[in-house]
Amino acid sequence: MMTFLVFFDIVLNPKTDFMKTFKTIICLLLLTLFCCSKDDNGNSQNIANRASSCETILGYTGLYWDFANGLTTGLSQVPVIQNPGQQFIHSQIPLLGFILPQGFTGFEVTDPQTQTLGVNVFRDDNAVLFRWVPTSTIFQQAIASQSVIANEINTLLNFYNFSGTPEVLCSEFSQEIFGTIPREFNARLLRFNGRIAQVWVITTYAAGNTYATISITTAPEAEYDAQVINTFLPLNFQLYVNDNGDIVDQDGDGWTVLEDPDDNDPNVQ
Repeated sequence: MMTFLVFFDIVLNPKTDFMKTFKTIICLLLLTLFCCSKDDNGNSQNIANRASSCETILGYTGLYWDFANGLTTGLSQVPVIQNPGQQFIHSQIPLLGFILPQGFTGFEVTDPQTQTLGVNVFRDDNAVLFRWVPTSTIFQQAIASQSVIANEINTLLNFYNFSGTPEVLCSEFSQEIFGTIPREFNARLLRFNGRIAQVWVITTYAAGNTYATISITTAPEAEYDAQVINTFLPLNFQLYVNDNGDIVDQDGDGWTVLEDPDDNDPNVQ
């Protein structure tokens, strides 16, 4: 909840520092998910046989579904890239950046008309995709999350040349209202054309506009579990969480990236 209250401050308070608030949004989201992912004694479960809230799905595929839904995962360590390759940094949001696995390339997502900022990370054969769009604006419209997720799913299916109807393994939908501001969470776990895809969107309607956050991951079904632990989760956590599960303090001045206006200069706090 706190994440989206902070987001509303961007919309309703023009004096809000966008970059600092952007950091807050991402950091709170990741920390919420990570805190939920630890069990009471800090020991990992047998992930291969781990049941999930998606009843028919076991292992890391189910774990990642639970992760997206903010549920306990049993992870006791922050997943890291095992074969680090090139680094992606968004030209307009340097804080949106991470080390990619070898064989992966990040493509900047930028649309000034909709204030859309994000990244599409593809494996070089295009068979694996990690799409993260933390912010996109649909001006002067109250757009339900169903329209946004349907558009994202259709674009995904078209990209992989699938014209049929995907199998819906699990779905989740929730609505909340903060004061007079509605928020929707909409998620799908899909199987199509020999691959698994997880898609979720969050939409909020405030100050006459709809704002969307979008996440998509997909890989061939036979390797989706491996991509979750080796690619998707490490990319999620790299943004603002270190190996100990703490918020990053890049310049070591005692102020985290969440609080520090310039986390590359210890003299700026």
